Amino acid sequence: MALVKNLYIRLYFIVMMLYVFLNKGVAYSFLAELMWATGIVLLLLNRKTLEIPNTRSVKFLFFFLVVSFIYILKGIVSHSLFDVIRDSFIFQYGWFVFILFLFQNEQKFIWDSLFKIYTWFPIVGFCVFIAQFFVPAISEFKLFGTIPLVLYKYGDMGVHLLISSLMLLMYSDRITSKKLWILIFFIALDFLIIAAYSRAGAVTYIIGLLCFIYFNKDVVLKTRTRLVLKWLPLVLLIVIPFYISLQVSENFQGRTIGLEQIKDNFGSILGAGVNVNSENNVTWRLIWWAKIIDYSFTPTGIFIGKGLGMSLADSDGILSLDDELRSPHNFHLNIMARFGVLLFCVWMYWIYLMMKPIFKKQLGTLSLAISCILMAFLLNASFDVFLEGPMGAFPFWTWVGLLFITDAQT
Repeated sequence: MALVKNLYIRLYFIVMMLYVFLNKGVAYSFLAELMWATGIVLLLLNRKTLEIPNTRSVKFLFFFLVVSFIYILKGIVSHSLFDVIRDSFIFQYGWFVFILFLFQNEQKFIWDSLFKIYTWFPIVGFCVFIAQFFVPAISEFKLFGTIPLVLYKYGDMGVHLLISSLMLLMYSDRITSKKLWILIFFIALDFLIIAAYSRAGAVTYIIGLLCFIYFNKDVVLKTRTRLVLKWLPLVLLIVIPFYISLQVSENFQGRTIGLEQIKDNFGSILGAGVNVNSENNVTWRLIWWAKIIDYSFTPTGIFIGKGLGMSLADSDGILSLDDELRSPHNFHLNIMARFGVLLFCVWMYWIYLMMKPIFKKQLGTLSLAISCILMAFLLNASFDVFLEGPMGAFPFWTWVGLLFITDAQT
């Protein structure tokens, strides 16, 4: 059994690396689901030796899993099994939290693996961008289904770039000074690319980083942060000309690389919208969200919601450029629509339990970093279909598990 577990945890982070590096390009590989199913088998085989903390956060997570299973039984009566199961993973991916408890004694390996993945991410992220826009032979290559292998969602990239930044701040002593500044160059470059293509990705990165810097109490980290901020203007003087030289065509939302696009995006966030495409992208979401809130506050919507299996886009009469869109670009309202207002309130309370220690300044450096990372995941999921699929859910629930384990060991 020890050999099997050892092999599993190594495969676990290889698969996670693929989702972090390639994102939507491996969304239909079903590798995360394979790790999920294998992990549950390991849970069953090791149930007698499994040690899970008896906290409210853990209890609520188990409650979500049980409710989701009940909704599966209810949904298969009137909808296809595949669609019901797919929608149930809105919570069922949460089993990764309990799977990680099998490896509480493997923390050194886990954090070494995460450091390697996220140290390389700023460079890999830029290479994926170059391949997508400048290498036609690669940009159209499909390995899984109909999705190009290098098609990356920039909101998701903002979350992973934040993780890279926090990793480098905490563990910069593990790499050479030269490599550190090279990575800072790519982080700055990647952020400008993200800011042009995804308002949610840029805001998520900024809020997560500022929260970590503000609430961090570690003197050494404060010194490192001040050093990076001191030299950041010089880094930007080098990065911006290179960034401006990247000439690419507009994407399907009418956005492209450039400082003007970044200005329009942030202007739109602040309510000074000047770009019609950006405003239209906001409008259809707000209309859909308002519709969900409206029908959720009815007797049926409050208690049980619409359930699993149906496409909410079709059910709510929403027209979108994405024919495969099934859920609103808001994970929390997806929960409200499918499970009802009462479960939505429990979900928000669960988030409150996890985020409350940040603002009370009760966290050590590692727990604070993980909490800021989870905040970034949840923020990005408020504006995109992110945690419904494996490319967001697999890393998210992994970080939830790491937070629970870290808190249990402190």
